[in-house]
Parts: sequence; structure tokens; C-alpha cells
Amino acid sequence: MKTILITGAGSGFGKLLTEQLSARSAYNIIASVRSIGDLGHGVEAHLAGLPNVSLAELDVTSDEQVDSITSRILEQYQSIDILVNNAGVFGGGLLEAHSIAQVQKLFNTNVYAPLRLMKAVLPAMRKQQEGLIINLSSMLGFFSIPLNAVYCASKFALEALVTGSYAELIQQGVENILVEPGSFPTELYQKAGIKADLPEVTRAYNGMAEQMAEYANNAVYQAIQEKKPDPRAVVGKIIQLIDMEKGTRPLRNPVDQISGEVFARKVADDLSALAQQQMKAYGF
Repeated sequence: MKTILITGAGSGFGKLLTEQLSARSAYNIIASVRSIGDLGHGVEAHLAGLPNVSLAELDVTSDEQVDSITSRILEQYQSIDILVNNAGVFGGGLLEAHSIAQVQKLFNTNVYAPLRLMKAVLPAMRKQQEGLIINLSSMLGFFSIPLNAVYCASKFALEALVTGSYAELIQQGVENILVEPGSFPTELYQKAGIKADLPEVTRAYNGMAEQMAEYANNAVYQAIQEKKPDPRAVVGKIIQLIDMEKGTRPLRNPVDQISGEVFARKVADDLSALAQQQMKAYGF
């Protein structure tokens, strides 16, 4: 049985993925959450009761906890075959209204945490010349929009880490790839997140930020109500990627039921083609 470590498994895509993989009875699943005590008894009991699922606490922003959990998994199962970097946090607000400390805090969860997990699992994956890392990015890793510049920047950074390292790692038998969801009705947007923390700066914009936020929230709500995007589509994409043969998995895997799959795929393919064209221009 392959061993899978899923971060952020207490809600959203991570929880759905844990449930669906458990039903297949083909994996040892380590479902990690920041704090088991914060899950609520019902969710904790549900996840802990799933077949082949071990519930574990993991603060992905902690070097010590990441090293500890990966060492324990390797000791118990001898391998970590698949890592799903799903844990993340949303943000919002004017760029100027974010303190540098707040930006660093958001990047610690959305950028340094997946990198931290990659670095923790890669030595064992390289040794066995086998491994799959799936990173949950976003369509906002392609486009940056007002009031979300800091969050988008974190996803841009994740995209850069993964796309730049793909050719390095595939030669070591490891696939490091992306899944880029559009807007889906998950708990991500309902949580407090890591948002602009300088209210005096926001006030200096004389209500503009509030007006833009209200307009954007209404627009996204209407789009979700109209298109009814299903989070199971994202989980289905992840499972499809897990099932594919090594070397056949696309690097970028957008899933956007609001913009449309044809559009989302074109964005990913066009970016890849432009990157190849630039590399060719420099003689690579």
C-alpha cells in the first residue's frame, strides 16, 4: 500500500480527498490538521474513524513539526509515496494596508510551508527514485486582482517553485506538480485568513477598499450561485493525477468551473508554450 500525507485535511478539499481515498482502501493515509482540538468532536471522530486513515497534528509553519511527522511516517511505513500540499490560508485587503510582518505570515503558510514539506520528503523520494508531490495552488496564481495582491503573490511564488523545480526532480524519479482551482464553495473563504492589518491605511483610501470588496464579493457570490462549482471536481482531478503513470502527469492542472475548463486549460497551455519559447530563445 502506498503512503499519502495530506495537509489541511480537516476541511475543504483536504477533507474530501481524505474521505474519497479512504473509500478506495488502497493507501495508508496520514491526514494532518493544524490542531485536532479545533476540529470539533464530530469531524475528529469522522476522520479518525475512516479506514486506513491516521489523524495527525501538524503545524505546517513549524520546521520541527514537519521534520518530526515525516520522520515518524518514514519509520512506520518506510516511505512517503505521495505528498498533497493542500494546507493554505486566504488573504485580502489593500497592498499598502498589509504590514510586512503580515505578508511574511501569509507567505509562511502558502509558500514556505509547502516548500518545507517538499524538502522534508524529497530525500527519501530521491533515494527510492519514486514520488509524487501535488501542490494546491489557485487560478489566482495566474492572475493578480485588486484587494488580493498579497494572496496572489503567494500563489505566484508557489507556481514558480514548482514549475522551476519540475525538470530538476523528474530526473530523480519525483514528479512535483500543481492543481489550480478557481473559486469553489469551501471553508477557505469563510475563515478569518491573514488579511490587511493596517486599518489606518485602509481608512486613508476613503471607503474605496470597502466598495471594491463589496462589489467583488457580490460578483463572486453571483458567479458561484449561477455556475454552482463542485469541490468534488478538484478532488477528482487530484485522484486522477494520483492514478496516472509517472511521466504522463501534466505539470499544471487548472480546475475552474466558473471561467470554464477550456479557458483554464488554455491559460496553462499558453504559459507552458511561452516558457518553452523563451527557453529556446536562450539556447535551452
